[in-house]
Amino acid sequence: MTRRTREQRAAERDTRRASLSVLLDRAQRRGSLTTAEAALLRAHVEAEVAECDRYRAEAGGQQAAVRREHQLAPVRAVLPTEARPRLGLPNTLAYEDGRHDMADAVRDALGESRP
Repeated sequence: MTRRTREQRAAERDTRRASLSVLLDRAQRRGSLTTAEAALLRAHVEAEVAECDRYRAEAGGQQAAVRREHQLAPVRAVLPTEARPRLGLPNTLAYEDGRHDMADAVRDALGESRP
């Protein structure tokens, strides 16, 4: 989202909230609103609720992403950081090559680059 879009949304929200305040004051003083005022009140409240729902959904998605990152941190910690051994080496290094195969598969699943 661009800065201009954020500023525009903030201005719209401020205008809507100022209008809500006026409408609520009128309803409190007079005890009722005109049909047009009631429709405007409903539109403003529905817009505020929709905006809040959108922000809650975004925050929930961000929290889920953070939880996934925390869960994957131990996996990343055990991945080898040294370069893969060359083929044709003794058996102990063949084991290390297999360990790197597993690590590469994990990195591929995580969408990360290989060292």
